Amino acid sequence: MFRQLLLAAAGSFLYMPFCAAQKKGMLPLTGMQYYNEGIWSNSIAVKINGEQLYGNRIPLAREIEISLQQPTGFVADKKKNIFIGAEYSLISSKGEVLRNIPNLLFQNEAKGFAPKDQKQVSLKFGIAEGVIQPNSKAIVRIRVFDLKGKKQLRLDYPVSISYPKEAIYFTKSVQTIKTPPGSMLMTTELKPKSLAFSLDTTVKAETKMAYLSMDISKIAGADVVGMLQGKDYFWVYDTSYREVKIKETLLKKVGGAMEGGNVNSTVKIPFRLKTDKTKGYTIRYRWESADKRQVMDIVVVN
Repeated sequence: MFRQLLLAAAGSFLYMPFCAAQKKGMLPLTGMQYYNEGIWSNSIAVKINGEQLYGNRIPLAREIEISLQQPTGFVADKKKNIFIGAEYSLISSKGEVLRNIPNLLFQNEAKGFAPKDQKQVSLKFGIAEGVIQPNSKAIVRIRVFDLKGKKQLRLDYPVSISYPKEAIYFTKSVQTIKTPPGSMLMTTELKPKSLAFSLDTTVKAETKMAYLSMDISKIAGADVVGMLQGKDYFWVYDTSYREVKIKETLLKKVGGAMEGGNVNSTVKIPFRLKTDKTKGYTIRYRWESADKRQVMDIVVVN
């Protein structure tokens, strides 16, 4: 039932800061890439009808919202109003611009956003039927910019268009778990107590590969059976966020209470050749329960 787990080698994983000061990065749950060029937000979420999406399947002919909590970096006037622009583009998998709106917030161009309206700024758009076919992949590209300055925040959200009547999964609550520097963990309906990483170069099954060894401890809300019935996914990206295709599979071991209680999970993810000393790989790991309601999504930068 368990996948083989080999002993982790001594040595530590190299981290880069994963915080508001970071100039670029990737967010868990959505895989959204951000480029902080002077503008930032405490929280970035994708929503439909006020509930948060925690995946990449999005529907046609529905209003989709990207919410920014307390965006900063804008030039304010004497009344502390700020003037925000938000360009929206839909980019096909071939790089074609299928739709462009120069400013989703054009109604606020003249008056700006008063301090009371800056707590959460909503960017709303929809994708009309006929613009793109169901099951097609695309990029939702948002450029948030200062109408009175030169700073901006760029967001690239990779999406896949859902079929008509396909179930889209939402949640009212996403938890961001405290993790070591260089990583970020978000969950729905689960709460791990801790997360630790190391570099493993001793896996005998794939002697040429270096693995990220990930220990997820005391996962409240889960049990061993449910963890084993769920699905594991991982992605590796280079410094330009181009996906690196990895043919090797991850290794995993789960332990703890068979029903209820806390569960421990150790995952080893192949992400580069041992001979490759390049820094800056981004590794993303996602676990989903069989019913897709429980999700753990972790992003690590080496």
